[in-house]
Amino acid sequence: EMEAARAELERESDAMTDAEEGGEDEEEAFEAWKVRELKRIKRDREEREAVLREQEELEARRRMTDAERAADDAKHGVVTNQQAKGKVKFLQKYYHRGAFFLDKESELLKRDITAPTADDHFDKSVLPAVMQVKNFGRRAQTKYTHLRDQDTSRADSAWAQSTAQGQRLQQQRLGGFQQDFSKPSAKRKRDAPN
Repeated sequence: EMEAARAELERESDAMTDAEEGGEDEEEAFEAWKVRELKRIKRDREEREAVLREQEELEARRRMTDAERAADDAKHGVVTNQQAKGKVKFLQKYYHRGAFFLDKESELLKRDITAPTADDHFDKSVLPAVMQVKNFGRRAQTKYTHLRDQDTSRADSAWAQSTAQGQRLQQQRLGGFQQDFSKPSAKRKRDAPN
């Protein structure tokens, strides 16, 4: 038993001296570091090459004509769903194209959504000015079509007139017109009750 214990102690001491000297563990660590460093260098080089490839593809695409670009998109399976731009009539209703389900190629999604509908097929500019509104004769119709026919710089408008009522409104209600020059932090003095 004593001899077995001595042999075990010698084995432990040999392992300790190997660890202290560095021995095989240090060589294994160096080899592991070398492998990690080579992988990092390879990964960095691949990333640089990918960026250069992307820039070259971008430059090549910029040099293409529209027909070549469309053929390249079809070859790579790029979905465009470009719609034709139409001319909008006077007071024609606007319909939004939408943003969903545009991820697949479809002739339905390429149609012109600015085309006039049933209500927009006649020319509204020949109607009298009263009827040239969006929803004439319906509830919640708008009074004005747009500000194009309104003169916003008229001097006879209600805001530009200097009447007694307008001056009183300015002095009592509107900011910047009040003639009170007291400090903002001071409390207002209350009027004495009569």
